[in-house]
Amino acid sequence: MFKIIKRVLKLAGNFSRRLKLAMLVSFVEAIFNNTPFFMVFYTMIEIIEGTLTINDIWFITSVIISSLLIQIILKRIIYTLQSGTGFEIFARERIKIGDRLKRYPMGYFNEGNLGNISAVITSDINFVEMHVMNIIDKVVMAYVNAAISVLFLFYLDYRLALISTIVFLLANFSLRKIFKVGKKQGRTRQSTQSEVVTAVLEYVRGMSVIKSLNLTGDKARSVKKAFQKFRDISIAMERAFVPLIFRFELWFAVGIASTILMAGISVNQGSLSLPVMLIVFIFIFRIYVPFQFLSTQSAEIRLMEACLDRYQALKKIDIIDEDGKDKSLNKYEIEFSDVSFAYEQHAVLKNINFKIPEKSMTALVGASGSGKTTIANLIARFWDVQQGQVKVGGIDVKKLTCDSLLRNISMVFQNVYLFNDTILNNIRFGNPQATEAEVIVAAKKARCHRFISELEAGYQTVVEEGGSSLSGGEKQRISIARAILKDAPIILLDEATASVDPENEKHIQQAINELVKDKTLVVIAHRLSTIKNSDQILVLESGKLIQQGNHQQLLAGDGKYKDFWQQRLEAKSWQISRAESTVKS
Repeated sequence: MFKIIKRVLKLAGNFSRRLKLAMLVSFVEAIFNNTPFFMVFYTMIEIIEGTLTINDIWFITSVIISSLLIQIILKRIIYTLQSGTGFEIFARERIKIGDRLKRYPMGYFNEGNLGNISAVITSDINFVEMHVMNIIDKVVMAYVNAAISVLFLFYLDYRLALISTIVFLLANFSLRKIFKVGKKQGRTRQSTQSEVVTAVLEYVRGMSVIKSLNLTGDKARSVKKAFQKFRDISIAMERAFVPLIFRFELWFAVGIASTILMAGISVNQGSLSLPVMLIVFIFIFRIYVPFQFLSTQSAEIRLMEACLDRYQALKKIDIIDEDGKDKSLNKYEIEFSDVSFAYEQHAVLKNINFKIPEKSMTALVGASGSGKTTIANLIARFWDVQQGQVKVGGIDVKKLTCDSLLRNISMVFQNVYLFNDTILNNIRFGNPQATEAEVIVAAKKARCHRFISELEAGYQTVVEEGGSSLSGGEKQRISIARAILKDAPIILLDEATASVDPENEKHIQQAINELVKDKTLVVIAHRLSTIKNSDQILVLESGKLIQQGNHQQLLAGDGKYKDFWQQRLEAKSWQISRAESTVKS
C-alpha cells in the first residue's frame, strides 16, 4: 500500500518535501476529523449521567464548529500541496520524457513501440496525475483513523481494541494480497492496451490504403479483435479480484459482529457500562469505513502501479547520446570514414568513404534503396553506425549530444509534417525565440508570405494535424521557412520539388536558393537537372559508393551516372500516344 506513496515521492524529486508536508497536515486533519465523534461521545455520557450543563453545550458546540473550520483550512492546505504539486511534477515529467524521446535511436520508433509511447503519454501519465494525489490522502487518512480508533477502544476496553487490531492486521494482509495479484494482472492489461493503441493507429494512418483496396472490413476485424482481447483480459482481471475483495470485506463484518458480541458480554460482566456499550455500537460501524475505502481504491492503485511501471520502463531506454558532450562547432565539413550500417540484419551501407567540404554542395544519387536517405540520417545521428566514423566539423558525431549536433543542421524533406498549431508557431519551431517580424521575413524568403496573408486568419491560421489542410507545395514552403529561420550552417535536403506542380516548383526552388546561401548543402537528388552545378556528386548502388565527381567529370566517362542522365533525357522526351485502329467488316 505504501509502495505507491514511496514511488511517487521518489518521482517527485525536489517536490517531495511538499508532499511530505501534505501528509503531515493530512495526519493532523485526520485527528480533527474524529473530534466531532469524541464530542458526541462526551455529550452522551454527560446526558446519561445527568451532568450536562449549558456551559458544556456551548463548549461542545464551539469545539465541533472549530474542528470543522480547522478541517476546511487543513483540507485547503492539503489540496494545494498535493494537487498543485502533482500537476507541477507531471508537467515536468512530460517535458523530461519529450526530451528523452528525441534522443532515442530511430530504431525504437517502430509500430509496436509507437502504441506503447502513445499509451504512456496520453493515458498512463494522465491517469496517475488525476488520481495519485487523492489516493495518497486517502491512504494516510485510513491508517491514521485506524490507529486513533484502536487507541480509543483501548481507552474503553482492551478486549474491544484487540479485536479491532486483529481485524486491521488481517484486512491489511488481504489488501497486500490484492495488490500482489493486481500488479501481475495490471501488467497484462497495460500490455494489451498498447496493442489496442497500435492497432487503432495503424488503422487510422492506413485508412487511404484500406479504402482504396477495399480492405475496410478485414482491417476493422483486426481492430475489433484487439478490443475484444482487451475486454476479455479486463473481465478476467476483475474476476480474479472478486474473491480477494470479498475476503477483505469479510474481515470487517466479522470484526463488527465480534465487537458487538464482546461489548454485550462486557456489559453483562459489569466491566463495561451501558452508555459506553451504546457508544461502541455507534462507533464500530464507523471506524472501519476509511480502511474499507481502500478496497474500492485498489483497482486505481494497481493500475497506477502498472502505469508507473510502464512509464519507468520507457525512461530506461538507452539514449543515443549517453556519452556525448555539448560542444560548439566552428567548422562544418562532413566526413564518412569506412562507414558500414545495417537496419537490424539488413545491410544498407558498405564501407562508405567521402568528404564534404564546408560551404559546398554535394548531391547523393542512386536508385531507391541505395542508401541516400540513410546517409542523411547518419549525418543527423538519427542512427549510429556499426562500423567506421561520421564526423561533422572534424568531430565524431558519437562524441556530441544530439542537441549540440542538431542545432547546426536543418532538414527539409519531401514528407513535411506540420503540427496542429498556428502557421506562425509552425514556422517558429525553427527558432522558438524568433519574433513575429522575424518569422514574416523568413516566410517572405521562403515564398510563402503571400498565400499565408491571403488566409482568413493569416499567420494565426491553425493547421490541421500533419498539415492536411494545406497543399503539398504550401507545406514545403512553410518547412523551408522554418529552416531559414533556424539558419543552421548545414542543410540536408531531400529534393522538395520532386512531386509538385510546375508553379509550386518555381516558388520552392526560389525558396531553396534563399535557404542554401553560404551553407554546407547535402542534396538527395531525384531530378538530375537540379544538381548539375553541384561541387560533387556521390553515386550510390546497393549501399556502395561507386562513383564520385562533378557533373562534367561523371558524364565524361562511362558509369551509372551517365546511364541515369541518358535515362532522364529519354524520359523527358517520352509522351503517351494512342494508336488508331480501323475495323473492317
